[in-house]
Amino acid sequence: MPRTTEIKIDSFYNVPGEGLIVAIRADDKSLLYSKPGLQYRILERKKNGFDTTVEEQALAQMNNMLLPQLLSP
Repeated sequence: MPRTTEIKIDSFYNVPGEGLIVAIRADDKSLLYSKPGLQYRILERKKNGFDTTVEEQALAQMNNMLLPQLLSP
């Protein structure tokens, strides 16, 4: 029987020179993703038939956090 991995959003970071980064925790390992990296992870996981609900929620939160910066002059 395949082992299921619990995936959750760990935290968000604003890294100078990198921008907004999200930490996604799977089991006991936390991986950091930029917005393009997270989009790539979503596409690859969907292509391989994995659930991407958590990653999509993280991407939506990143977009909401970036929106005010894009609208300010």
